[in-house]
Amino acid sequence: MAILLPRIAQQNGQAGLYSMFYISFMIGFVIGATIAGRLSVRVKTIGFTWIASAVPLLLIIFFSNNWLIFTGLIFLFGLMTSIHNILAESLIQITADDEILGRVLTTIRTSTSIGGPISSIVAGILLDSSGETVLI
Repeated sequence: MAILLPRIAQQNGQAGLYSMFYISFMIGFVIGATIAGRLSVRVKTIGFTWIASAVPLLLIIFFSNNWLIFTGLIFLFGLMTSIHNILAESLIQITADDEILGRVLTTIRTSTSIGGPISSIVAGILLDSSGETVLI
């Protein structure tokens, strides 16, 4: 997203869209956090929200030229991602023993921290050589 959003804003000819995309994502994320606080932590719910978070990303392929629909899809992605992340983290905290909980969470955070820079390099190469449709 860090590589894709500026590119889409540039293609639409307005740098301000980049900020609007992130604001839309964050609003969705906050609303998703509120919703997640009212949901019960179940594997089925986590799986559903994970799959549901992919739907806006797939639709982005078709609507990357329409900034209004694109912004709405980014909002939905933020909403579903927030619910998924919060429920998944809660499930880990519920199921892991207290003695190893810190190590489990640290291992997960470390692996995602390593994946970020690596995926940014791969995403940049894909974006330069193939365009945003392949990246999405």
